[in-house]
Amino acid sequence: WASSKTREIPEMEETHRELEKRMPEQVGACIAHGDYRLGNLIVRDRRVAAVLDWELCTLGDGLADVGWLLNSWTSADEILDGSSNPTAVGGFPSREELIECYERSSGRDLARINYYRAFSYWRHAAIVEGVYRRYVEGSMGSAEGVDITRFEQLPPRMAQTALELVRDS
Repeated sequence: WASSKTREIPEMEETHRELEKRMPEQVGACIAHGDYRLGNLIVRDRRVAAVLDWELCTLGDGLADVGWLLNSWTSADEILDGSSNPTAVGGFPSREELIECYERSSGRDLARINYYRAFSYWRHAAIVEGVYRRYVEGSMGSAEGVDITRFEQLPPRMAQTALELVRDS
Protein backbone atom coordinates (compact mmCIF):
# COMPACT_ATOMS: atom_id res chain seq x y z
CA TRP A 1 0.00 0.00 0.00
CA ALA A 2 2.72 2.46 0.96
CA SER A 3 4.38 2.23 -2.45
CA SER A 4 1.10 2.28 -4.42
CA LYS A 5 -0.91 5.06 -2.85
CA THR A 6 -1.58 8.33 -4.63
CA ARG A 7 -3.56 9.89 -1.78
CA GLU A 8 -4.51 9.38 1.80
CA ILE A 9 -7.32 6.90 2.35
CA PRO A 10 -7.84 6.79 6.12
CA GLU A 11 -9.75 3.50 5.90
CA MET A 12 -6.70 1.82 4.35
CA GLU A 13 -4.51 2.94 7.26
CA GLU A 14 -7.10 1.98 9.86
CA THR A 15 -7.71 -1.41 8.25
CA HIS A 16 -3.97 -2.06 8.22
CA ARG A 17 -3.77 -1.31 11.95
CA GLU A 18 -6.79 -3.51 12.67
CA LEU A 19 -5.42 -6.37 10.55
CA GLU A 20 -2.16 -6.28 12.49
CA LYS A 21 -3.97 -6.10 15.84
CA ARG A 22 -6.45 -8.91 15.09
CA MET A 23 -4.23 -11.30 13.10
CA PRO A 24 -5.22 -14.90 13.88
CA GLU A 25 -2.62 -17.49 14.64
CA GLN A 26 -1.59 -19.18 11.41
CA VAL A 27 -2.43 -22.86 11.31
CA GLY A 28 0.18 -24.50 9.08
CA ALA A 29 1.20 -23.25 5.68
CA CYS A 30 0.33 -24.25 2.15
CA ILE A 31 0.69 -22.99 -1.37
CA ALA A 32 -1.54 -19.93 -1.51
CA HIS A 33 -2.68 -19.12 -5.04
CA GLY A 34 -3.14 -15.36 -4.56
CA ASP A 35 -6.03 -14.97 -7.03
CA TYR A 36 -8.20 -17.97 -6.22
CA ARG A 37 -11.60 -17.32 -7.78
CA LEU A 38 -14.03 -18.97 -10.14
CA GLY A 39 -12.54 -17.10 -13.12
CA ASN A 40 -9.24 -18.93 -12.56
CA LEU A 41 -10.78 -22.39 -12.28
CA ILE A 42 -11.77 -24.99 -14.82
CA VAL A 43 -14.83 -26.72 -13.43
CA ARG A 44 -16.10 -30.04 -14.75
CA ASP A 45 -19.09 -31.92 -13.34
CA ARG A 46 -19.36 -29.46 -10.42
CA ARG A 47 -15.73 -30.17 -9.37
CA VAL A 48 -12.55 -28.17 -9.84
CA ALA A 49 -10.59 -29.85 -12.63
CA ALA A 50 -7.76 -27.29 -12.83
CA VAL A 51 -6.54 -24.08 -11.22
CA LEU A 52 -5.05 -21.50 -13.61
CA ASP A 53 -3.01 -18.30 -13.29
CA TRP A 54 -0.40 -19.11 -10.63
CA GLU A 55 1.95 -16.11 -10.96
CA LEU A 56 0.92 -14.68 -7.56
CA CYS A 57 1.39 -17.89 -5.59
CA THR A 58 3.38 -18.03 -2.37
CA LEU A 59 3.53 -20.00 0.85
CA GLY A 60 1.08 -18.91 3.51
CA ASP A 61 -2.24 -19.43 5.18
CA GLY A 62 -4.71 -21.05 2.79
CA LEU A 63 -7.54 -19.06 4.35
CA ALA A 64 -6.20 -16.02 2.48
CA ASP A 65 -7.30 -17.76 -0.73
CA VAL A 66 -10.66 -18.63 0.83
CA GLY A 67 -11.17 -14.97 1.78
CA TRP A 68 -10.34 -13.86 -1.78
CA LEU A 69 -12.71 -16.49 -3.20
CA LEU A 70 -15.54 -15.44 -0.89
CA ASN A 71 -15.14 -11.79 -1.87
CA SER A 72 -15.59 -12.71 -5.52
CA TRP A 73 -18.46 -15.12 -4.73
CA THR A 74 -21.21 -12.56 -5.06
CA SER A 75 -24.90 -12.52 -5.75
CA ALA A 76 -26.46 -10.23 -8.36
CA ASP A 77 -27.45 -7.62 -5.76
CA GLU A 78 -24.06 -7.56 -4.06
CA ILE A 79 -21.47 -6.47 -6.59
CA LEU A 80 -19.17 -4.17 -4.58
CA ASP A 81 -16.45 -3.28 -7.04
CA GLY A 82 -18.41 -2.65 -10.23
CA SER A 83 -17.25 -5.87 -11.82
CA SER A 84 -19.35 -8.79 -12.92
CA ASN A 85 -18.59 -12.09 -11.23
CA PRO A 86 -19.76 -15.41 -12.68
CA THR A 87 -21.63 -16.32 -9.50
CA ALA A 88 -23.81 -13.20 -9.83
CA VAL A 89 -25.83 -14.86 -12.61
CA GLY A 90 -27.31 -17.32 -10.12
CA GLY A 91 -27.39 -21.08 -9.85
CA PHE A 92 -24.36 -21.24 -7.55
CA PRO A 93 -24.30 -22.14 -3.87
CA SER A 94 -24.55 -19.16 -1.53
CA ARG A 95 -21.46 -17.81 0.20
CA GLU A 96 -22.72 -19.42 3.43
CA GLU A 97 -23.11 -22.80 1.70
CA LEU A 98 -19.59 -22.44 0.30
CA ILE A 99 -18.24 -21.75 3.80
CA GLU A 100 -20.05 -24.80 5.20
CA CYS A 101 -18.73 -27.00 2.39
CA TYR A 102 -15.16 -25.77 2.96
CA GLU A 103 -15.39 -26.39 6.70
CA ARG A 104 -16.76 -29.89 6.13
CA SER A 105 -14.16 -30.78 3.50
CA SER A 106 -11.10 -29.22 5.14
CA GLY A 107 -11.82 -29.56 8.83
CA ARG A 108 -10.87 -25.87 9.22
CA ASP A 109 -12.94 -23.51 11.32
CA LEU A 110 -14.01 -20.44 9.36
CA ALA A 111 -15.50 -18.56 12.31
CA ARG A 112 -12.96 -15.74 11.69
CA ILE A 113 -13.16 -15.77 7.90
CA ASN A 114 -14.10 -12.09 7.87
CA TYR A 115 -10.51 -11.33 8.89
CA TYR A 116 -9.29 -12.98 5.68
CA ARG A 117 -12.01 -11.31 3.64
CA ALA A 118 -10.95 -7.95 5.09
CA PHE A 119 -7.32 -8.68 4.24
CA SER A 120 -8.34 -9.58 0.69
CA TYR A 121 -10.33 -6.37 0.21
CA TRP A 122 -7.46 -4.34 1.66
CA ARG A 123 -4.97 -6.10 -0.62
CA HIS A 124 -7.25 -5.68 -3.65
CA ALA A 125 -7.67 -1.96 -2.88
CA ALA A 126 -3.87 -1.60 -2.78
CA ILE A 127 -3.56 -3.41 -6.13
CA VAL A 128 -6.22 -1.24 -7.78
CA GLU A 129 -4.59 1.90 -6.34
CA GLY A 130 -1.30 0.76 -7.89
CA VAL A 131 -2.97 0.37 -11.29
CA TYR A 132 -4.54 3.81 -10.89
CA ARG A 133 -1.14 5.27 -10.01
CA ARG A 134 0.45 3.76 -13.12
CA TYR A 135 -2.31 5.25 -15.31
CA VAL A 136 -1.92 8.69 -13.70
CA GLU A 137 1.88 8.56 -14.15
CA GLY A 138 1.49 7.40 -17.76
CA SER A 139 3.42 4.17 -17.28
CA MET A 140 0.46 2.00 -18.38
CA GLY A 141 0.63 3.28 -21.93
CA SER A 142 -2.49 4.53 -23.62
CA ALA A 143 -5.52 4.99 -21.39
CA GLU A 144 -7.83 5.21 -24.39
CA GLY A 145 -11.04 3.35 -23.63
CA VAL A 146 -10.08 2.83 -19.98
CA ASP A 147 -12.35 4.12 -17.23
CA ILE A 148 -9.63 5.59 -15.02
CA THR A 149 -12.28 7.08 -12.75
CA ARG A 150 -13.27 3.55 -11.76
CA PHE A 151 -9.68 2.83 -10.67
CA GLU A 152 -9.75 6.07 -8.66
CA GLN A 153 -13.09 5.35 -6.95
CA LEU A 154 -12.69 1.67 -6.08
CA PRO A 155 -9.92 1.74 -3.43
CA PRO A 156 -11.82 3.91 -0.91
CA ARG A 157 -14.95 1.74 -1.29
CA MET A 158 -12.96 -1.49 -0.94
CA ALA A 159 -11.11 -0.06 2.07
CA GLN A 160 -14.41 0.79 3.76
CA THR A 161 -15.67 -2.76 3.16
CA ALA A 162 -12.38 -4.15 4.50
CA LEU A 163 -12.65 -2.03 7.63
CA GLU A 164 -16.21 -3.19 8.29
CA LEU A 165 -15.19 -6.83 7.83
CA VAL A 166 -12.08 -6.67 10.03
CA ARG A 167 -14.07 -5.06 12.81
CA ASP A 168 -16.49 -7.99 12.52
CA SER A 169 -13.72 -10.61 12.63
